[in-house]
Amino acid sequence: MNISPFVPVITWSTSLGTGMDTVDDHHKRLFVVFGVLAGCVAHGVSGKDLRGILGELEGCTRGAFLEEAELMRRWRVDADHQTLHLAAHRGFTAFLERARALVSREPAETAMDTLFFLAQWLLHHVLEVDRHMVRQICAAQAGQVAASDGPAQDVRDALIMAITQLSDALGERIYDLSRQRQRLTDLQNLYRALVVSADALIQGNREHEMLQNLCEQLARTVFHAAWIGRPGVNGVFDVLAISGSGSGQVAEARPRLTQERNASLVVQAWRSGMVMVCNDTLAENTLTPWHATFARNGWRSLIALPVVRAGEQWAVLALASPRRQTFDEQTVDLCHRIVSLLTYGLDELDVKTRIQDMQIKESRSARTDALTGLPNRRAFNERMEQVFAGSDSGGRRLAVVMIDLDGFKLINDVHGHEAGDGILRIIAGRLRSGLRQADFVARWGGDEFIVLLNDCGCGDDVAAVLEKLGAIVREPVEIAGIPSTCLDLSAGVCIETSGLVTNPDILVRHADRALYESKERRGDRLRFWACHGEPLPRRLNRAQARVRDGDFAVLYQPIFDRRLGTVVRAEALPHLRDEAGGKIAPGQFLRDLNDDDHRHLTQGVLRRCLDDSARLAAAGLSVAMSANVDAAIVDDRLVTFLREVRADRSQEATCLTLEIHRGGDFLAREDTHSLLRDLRALGVRLALDDVGSLYSSLLCLKDLPIDEIKLDQAFVRTLEERPEGIVFMAAMRDLALNLGVDMVAEGVETEDIRDAVSVLEVPLLQGYALARPMTLEDLAMVLGKPGCPEIRRPTSLLGVYARHREYDQWVRRHIRGRWLLPMPREVLEVGICPVSGDLERLGLAPRHDLRVRHARYHERLGQIAQSLVGKGHAQVDGADWQAIEAAHQAFLEALLGVYRDPGRADCLEVV
Repeated sequence: MNISPFVPVITWSTSLGTGMDTVDDHHKRLFVVFGVLAGCVAHGVSGKDLRGILGELEGCTRGAFLEEAELMRRWRVDADHQTLHLAAHRGFTAFLERARALVSREPAETAMDTLFFLAQWLLHHVLEVDRHMVRQICAAQAGQVAASDGPAQDVRDALIMAITQLSDALGERIYDLSRQRQRLTDLQNLYRALVVSADALIQGNREHEMLQNLCEQLARTVFHAAWIGRPGVNGVFDVLAISGSGSGQVAEARPRLTQERNASLVVQAWRSGMVMVCNDTLAENTLTPWHATFARNGWRSLIALPVVRAGEQWAVLALASPRRQTFDEQTVDLCHRIVSLLTYGLDELDVKTRIQDMQIKESRSARTDALTGLPNRRAFNERMEQVFAGSDSGGRRLAVVMIDLDGFKLINDVHGHEAGDGILRIIAGRLRSGLRQADFVARWGGDEFIVLLNDCGCGDDVAAVLEKLGAIVREPVEIAGIPSTCLDLSAGVCIETSGLVTNPDILVRHADRALYESKERRGDRLRFWACHGEPLPRRLNRAQARVRDGDFAVLYQPIFDRRLGTVVRAEALPHLRDEAGGKIAPGQFLRDLNDDDHRHLTQGVLRRCLDDSARLAAAGLSVAMSANVDAAIVDDRLVTFLREVRADRSQEATCLTLEIHRGGDFLAREDTHSLLRDLRALGVRLALDDVGSLYSSLLCLKDLPIDEIKLDQAFVRTLEERPEGIVFMAAMRDLALNLGVDMVAEGVETEDIRDAVSVLEVPLLQGYALARPMTLEDLAMVLGKPGCPEIRRPTSLLGVYARHREYDQWVRRHIRGRWLLPMPREVLEVGICPVSGDLERLGLAPRHDLRVRHARYHERLGQIAQSLVGKGHAQVDGADWQAIEAAHQAFLEALLGVYRDPGRADCLEVV
């Protein structure tokens, strides 16, 4: 580029010798560098170019500084001028060091700052300071005293100020970038802690273990310490769990409830029921008594959050950070989520504990099974002892039959334990009615029953009884709220006709071993029972034969985008046909298959769905496909199979999702992560099915290389009966969002459930309310239709319930976490609240009980706001907080009452 406009305007006298010539050359180099830098700023600058320019400037100033210092020393330039030179060059060097730290991140802004800095240097230092140095040297050579026209004070001040301001500005920018990077790291650590904490809370079986795990996980993030406590004897807080710096000191000097204003943050949080935050503990005067403790343990920021259990305030979670200003809006919001998960985990633990206590108490106090009404194990053992004690050893003819219901765990996982209990009661009644009066049946435990057959005769007599029992167990079971269900069974038999057995436990053990053999050969047995001491007749069952012959159909159930109403993927579901030509769903025949059969079926389904995808593509219709894969067959053979498929169908394979059903030891296997990475390397998307069920672990979500999670149907299908599950679904939605994976709500079977899930903004939906499994031809017709955009929601009271839950969480975060700011109008005024508009759209009159209760809820919010204004500080009385909580619960109870009223449709109309 042409740099002629930037030639220097100063030429020193040649009489000054080579020293001044060198200084003059230095100035020329500075003007040249200035021109090059100006051109780069005008036409774009790269980090590499700017680093070269900064290196050139550093070389220039270092050489010039040494040369000028020697000239001033030789010609005795005045000390003030030498001091000015020294300060200016040091500022120049400091600026270059800070500019070099910002080159790679902000090259354009750094170049502008450097250009401005260099202009200041040329204008003030070269034209003013160096000119004065030349005058003094010239006077010294002529034997004269230089005129006292040194650099004016304003010139000195301007030069030093310009250098200092620009250098400080760069330093502040470096500091800001460092803080931003640290903030991002802190948030990532906190979200990881949220995932781990959620798993510890949901999977916990004991209160102390759950709380201690939570504190230990939190103390490994940006916090130095975490502890949970609640008031005990004499108002002194009991430490329920603690971890991190200062643990021993907290345990020794526990807070005490007091009404003093300068109480600790934990006490203030307990008294007010609100979140208390201090972002600079050593600067807070009300915390002066604890300053020494804070300094010793490095607690510069503190937060205390009330913990609710069973609807009432139960404890306080306290977190300490070693940095000031830790608890900003995002961090406080995340702490709220951790407390919400803790509340959910405690409530679930309480439910499980009550059930376990009740079962233990009943089993000890009675000989009757509380669920089924049958005799229990203890009663059966006593009956066996009576039979052996009173029977003639020569004429005893007994048979013990152990019965296990096949597929019962799947019913529990899909439909919930309530449906499972109902099925157990029905099966127990059938077994009791199908036996003779002399026989005895008891519930052995879980889904196992045990039968004692007296005077059973020969083996054919036993077989006839078993055939009768098998027939009545296999009859369809009708339970309200779930589809008609058919169960199968396995049994083990031990027949005693010799009279030589003296210990009844031997018969039970032999029957149990026979049952195990029958279940092991469930896929190829000829009959459902095995008899001890006899080989079990085996064959390929009907399901196995059809799967291995490829005699199955594949139906597709679409998965829809909630907002656009379009199909984003179709899940391939294999079906068999019965003798009458009807369809047999996967849940009814998969239990008859072993691992090899599952592998044959999975490979066949994958081939068909890829072939069908190609057919759709040829017709101008494009849709991604997904197929279910049992975790037991996720191995190298599956990777090899998909690699071969990809070689022939590379385009379709990239649109394939594998929905892995988790079970067994899949997560504990050492090769799980490597297998999943190999599958993704083939262009296959991976989804975890049934996430959130009792056997799944949230901990794996942050580590496994997956693209999607499918929420367990048990949480979705039961929303109408258990709307409280909306809280957990919202938490899973937020986790999926923060982890960057897709989420599918499977089991959207009714319009009301669809409405509630849509209000929660779950992105992908699947279920009967949107589309049933269909043939490829029907799928093509669906794909050919335009999407149906999401309608205005909510359209049901269940959707209003979900909306109010989300809205109330937002309100609580505002009140507890941002209470120093004015409340928005939509918090205070019921007319602006979106829930109010939803109730009006659903046709509820202004004086309807629901609208009145909703208005009272907002009245309580207004009272809190007025209380804050009147008191002049952000302290909410416990009574005020209890009032708004009561109004919130009253509205929810009334809302669910109206929703569950079968006649609600007669008085509601969507407008």
